[in-house]
Amino acid sequence: MSGSTYWPKEIKRADGRSPKAGATRRMDRLRSNLRNLDPVVANRAWAEIGEALQRITDRYTQ
Repeated sequence: MSGSTYWPKEIKRADGRSPKAGATRRMDRLRSNLRNLDPVVANRAWAEIGEALQRITDRYTQ
C-alpha cells in the first residue's frame, strides 16, 4: 500500500469497525505526522490540541 493511501484506507476500515477504532486511528495518524515536525512546533501543536484530544479519548474510553 502506498504511503498516500495508507491512512485514509486504514481510517475507513477502523470507522467500519467502530467509532472508537476510527478515533484511535485518527489520533495515530496525528501522532505520526507530529513526530516528523520540529520538536518546538510539535510541542506547541500538542498543547493546542491536547484538550480536544482528551475529550475524544474520554468519550471513547467510557
